[in-house]
Amino acid sequence: MRKQLLSAVSCLSAVLATAGIQVDRYGQITAEEWPGKVKTDMELRADAAREASELTVSAFDPAKFDRFGGRLDAGSFEATGCFCKKKIDGRWWLITPEGHRFFLIGCDAVDYNENGYSTPVYGPGGKTRPELAGTLPDPGEYPGAYNGNRSKFNYLAANLQRKYGPDFRKKALETARRRLIAWGFNSSAKWGWGTEIGLSYFEDLNFRSVRRFGRCIDPYDPGFAERAEREIAVQVARRKHDPMLVAYATENENGWDFNNIQELTAAPADLAAKQELVDYLIGKYGEEQAARLFGLTGGRKEMLANRTAVTLPREDAAAVITAASRRYHETLSGIYRKLDPGHMWFAASHCRGQSMEWIYAGAPYVDAFMLNEYDLESPWIMGQIAGYEKLDVPFVVTEFSFTADGRGMPPRWETNNVGTERERGIAYRHYTERLAAHPLCIGFGYFLFYDQPVTMRNLPDGENHNFGLVSQQDRPYKEMLAEVCKSNSRLEAVHQGREKPFAIAAPRSMLGSKLREQVFSRFLSGSTSPAIILDLRASHYFNGEKIRAKVNEAAVADKPGDYYFGTIDLKAQKASGVEVRAFLWNRPGIPEMVLIEESADNRHFTPVAPAMRPGHTGSDYTEFFITPCNPLKKSTRYVRIGVRVSDPSKSWAVQFCGLKMTPEQP
Repeated sequence: MRKQLLSAVSCLSAVLATAGIQVDRYGQITAEEWPGKVKTDMELRADAAREASELTVSAFDPAKFDRFGGRLDAGSFEATGCFCKKKIDGRWWLITPEGHRFFLIGCDAVDYNENGYSTPVYGPGGKTRPELAGTLPDPGEYPGAYNGNRSKFNYLAANLQRKYGPDFRKKALETARRRLIAWGFNSSAKWGWGTEIGLSYFEDLNFRSVRRFGRCIDPYDPGFAERAEREIAVQVARRKHDPMLVAYATENENGWDFNNIQELTAAPADLAAKQELVDYLIGKYGEEQAARLFGLTGGRKEMLANRTAVTLPREDAAAVITAASRRYHETLSGIYRKLDPGHMWFAASHCRGQSMEWIYAGAPYVDAFMLNEYDLESPWIMGQIAGYEKLDVPFVVTEFSFTADGRGMPPRWETNNVGTERERGIAYRHYTERLAAHPLCIGFGYFLFYDQPVTMRNLPDGENHNFGLVSQQDRPYKEMLAEVCKSNSRLEAVHQGREKPFAIAAPRSMLGSKLREQVFSRFLSGSTSPAIILDLRASHYFNGEKIRAKVNEAAVADKPGDYYFGTIDLKAQKASGVEVRAFLWNRPGIPEMVLIEESADNRHFTPVAPAMRPGHTGSDYTEFFITPCNPLKKSTRYVRIGVRVSDPSKSWAVQFCGLKMTPEQP
């Protein structure tokens, strides 16, 4: 019954998200009820009084830890006055400014002011969104809940004011510090944007004045170093003398990938990075042959003038990315070392969309890698771990998270979505302890402290997920946290090798089962490739289709091959044929990825040419209805649907949505 109820809630959430949800004055969805749903301001004030009596500890136990959370019983090392790193008995550790061993256990974005906690006030046409109608208080009474031009509203901030009174920010941050310490955390990790709560943290910077192509920085631009240094100097001036700073960070998830090399081939001629690319190709192939790679006659001038994207040989794209990464990291590392030699620089947080060439080439210049991954089984990090081992550079996971359906907040990824709040905590244990056991892992930053708003952090299809340890009504998820605390109390011992990591026997069984049933119910059990996952993001690219299946690029890196959404038993479905609904990325060669195969015995399959009828066309994807080009054989009972992946970096380019069965003829 509980599974049926959760499945109904998941379906309801998807429907409401499509139609436009309704919320109450506390930012809670009105169409659902749950234990602990806030009804009155009095309840919030009672919460504040209760926690004030419970959270009496405001600092680490001085008998066990230094003021940064470093262990007093694990040896003493050089006290540099800043955080640093050290390899001890074959394992990497952070060392506190007072010289004690430290394993970072953090939570991101502890301040309600973080932009992702707010929601847009206005919809298309500049009118107040109907789902917010009647819930927005007087800006004069709640000034801290609105941004400067009142285009965004923060239900969390309004709830904190109701709970703590006019001085709510100071009290909320004090409560956040006490909570984190009580729950076994020792850092506020990322996305503080200058917020200090007396715990260690990373200081982020996104450059505003450097030249880019798309999101990518051009490290060859003549003004790159000078412009970057001006911005870094401002950052360093704020933080140079703060011992709580663990490390500087720059440009979250913004390294080059192979798609960026395609962008670069079509960039303006005056872009220095494009000139570098063209000169590399000419140096390797000669001017005439290099121009042929662009489909051009002529030479350097014609290549620079080209504004049509070109796919270059992978080895050449990899070489260009490697050289650009070295230039980028060497330049920025030199600036940080000059302006603040005491503190570490971890560069960007990396994610699976980036080229590993970009990440690995930065190794000589960074003090540690920062990695983001939203996947219970951590296939991307574990798949690349051998490369990190060869480089002997430690890593910290700066973003990971787990969600559960309900309260109007749909899952964002199948790979980190579980059924209940307690399961969120169990997933946290599985993820953190498995990685903490690795000698290179020096800590974590959980994303994030509070839930996102159910009304979305941006439009048209922004995030609205319960990533948080705490709801937008400032109520901690106690069932989840009970499990989180178990791991936080032992992560340091797991990393040292004194305790074995906790692990779920069958982690995939926890993930997205309710959603998968909606998509894969007509396929034979066990016929779906393990690398196939659900994609729940950016439905505006897919004609509003919120739940789709795709190949998980993290699971197929450097593994070309055939991957199957599943096999249909036509007899069991009482069907004579099938029509596949899918979205294909609007790029040449993508339709050739679609596979339809037929079989009489479910063992020997023969390819069938697909006929593709286009439907809705969007900016990046086109909807297709796909059927066998010719009638199926009379002996055919089974039809298998899949994709052929020749370029793993584009494995996600086919998005499967559903099936329509052709009824058997009487």
